[in-house]
Amino acid sequence: MKAGPDTTLEKQLLGWLKPVSRSFYLSIRFLPRRIRPTVATAYLLARASDTIADATALPADVRLEALRLFPEALRRDDAGFVNLVRECARYQQTQGEKALLEVLPRIVETARKLPEGHRRLVEEVLQKILRGQSLDLVRFETGAGEVRALQKDDELDEYTYLVAGCVGEFWTKLCLLEWPRYGDLPGPELVNLGVRFGKGLQLINVLRDAGADLRHGRCYLPVAVAPERLRTEPELAAGVFRLWLGRAIDQLEAAWTYTGHIRPPAVRFACALPALIGIRTLRRLTQAPSLSHGIKVSRREVYALAALALAAALWQPAHRWIGRGEFGVRGSEFGVRS
Repeated sequence: MKAGPDTTLEKQLLGWLKPVSRSFYLSIRFLPRRIRPTVATAYLLARASDTIADATALPADVRLEALRLFPEALRRDDAGFVNLVRECARYQQTQGEKALLEVLPRIVETARKLPEGHRRLVEEVLQKILRGQSLDLVRFETGAGEVRALQKDDELDEYTYLVAGCVGEFWTKLCLLEWPRYGDLPGPELVNLGVRFGKGLQLINVLRDAGADLRHGRCYLPVAVAPERLRTEPELAAGVFRLWLGRAIDQLEAAWTYTGHIRPPAVRFACALPALIGIRTLRRLTQAPSLSHGIKVSRREVYALAALALAAALWQPAHRWIGRGEFGVRGSEFGVRS
């Protein structure tokens, strides 16, 4: 017999989550309690590792060492890892992320206490995320004024899998573990759709943050020109930007398909909301110059989309109607298809 959920632990996890997330916090609050602590713990671990990787005030080799030690810290106490995390926390500019690193040892302890099957899945997904973050640090370690770009489409595809596609995979495997009849498609098909869901959300981040990344010496888009030129001639990236914009739309359509084939209504809502926020973000990106910045969906619109997500989760005809309205638009609006 399974032990009942620890409500104190859940409140603690949500308290740590709220300052470092917006849309995901809204989604996770409504997840069924049998998976809520595991998903929250996995997200917090991934967000903490991302915060460590982004602590640019510290040398890259220090951050790489912290990422290297992270998986072992999930299994046993590691004073070296704890000391490196404290060092990273000292250099955080955002209070929420500083607080996240300060409580990371407690989050790690929570992960160790998860049910065995859940814990294995958390370790598996975190290993992949850490690999992606470490590759990032190696690829984009630059000198002053230098810009580095990914060279091949496969590199960007690999990156989106390692930092987000594997999360859709984790989410789906976790739900299949808890609900043998989680969806009305075979498990491998659902896992594939889950991977595409995660990759699509990460592609949106890449496209939305392209201008800001460029200022920090990174270009995730595999451009054919010297990436330094994009700082003064961003229009040179227009073609590759629109190519990947089209791919992101394809992945988000797969995400909406995913939400239509899974059964637990609370999980459908938790998946439908980020898919809807993602497609609205893509609409704004199609109307903005390439490599622009500051594009996001307003808090008011997020709440309106939450109402749509709830309708889609509870009533299949509403899911189809919302899908046609949000994801069924081609050509003229998105500007990336004939």
